[in-house]
Amino acid sequence: MHSSSTLFTIGTALRRAEDNHLSVEVLVNGQWLRGSIAGMDGEGLVLSTHSEHSVVRLSAISAVRIPESMTETSVADAFDDQHQLSGAAREGDGSFAMPGAAL
Repeated sequence: MHSSSTLFTIGTALRRAEDNHLSVEVLVNGQWLRGSIAGMDGEGLVLSTHSEHSVVRLSAISAVRIPESMTETSVADAFDDQHQLSGAAREGDGSFAMPGAAL
């Protein structure tokens, strides 16, 4: 009997999306964030839209969605009400805090 397996991690998915210039959606504390990958290292991910950047710890990501095909819609224009962050507040140092989110 022959068996084979492939280990496909969140990091692998994100790296492939970055290499192919694809936008991604990542699930962080029950919120979907979407953007193009502007940077990634072993600890974190920077998602970018035409108007903002989000920095996320890789350990906080529980799922990744990558589109099969790209449309002409820009990443920022593709946000819908379900994917928008709500309740984010700007801190004194310029960072944003999301209620109930511990990164």
